Amino acid sequence: MDELTRVDGISKKIISTNRATLRLGICTKAKKTTESSLSSLKNVLIDPVNITFVVLMFILTFLELKTKKDLKSQIVSMGVLGTFVGIFIGLQAFDPNDITNSVNDILVGLKTAFFTSIVGMSLSTILSLIEKFKNE
Repeated sequence: MDELTRVDGISKKIISTNRATLRLGICTKAKKTTESSLSSLKNVLIDPVNITFVVLMFILTFLELKTKKDLKSQIVSMGVLGTFVGIFIGLQAFDPNDITNSVNDILVGLKTAFFTSIVGMSLSTILSLIEKFKNE
């Protein structure tokens, strides 16, 4: 397995990080299972940064419903702020001299970026629909 480091782009760090999941043998196309998708979603949901932004957005949603004040733009803004925080987190570990080993860190940050935006836009859309149907 250590001979893989002779391949361009594969470092000792990649081998040591992934040793438990690496298998030598005949290559077959990997299939992404529902279980691994759910595990990945679970990791996004339990991330402390994501939890913080989601809780804040749900508080704003609750406040809008209770006070009847329009807070949809603040909810979307919170999601956009989460986007910037996620990108910032991903860039903190980025090493332009070792891009191959830096990709994973950027992708972790991008998960936060997209997740917080999706939650913010979704809550805002749901509140808009609730408001529209209440007024009809």
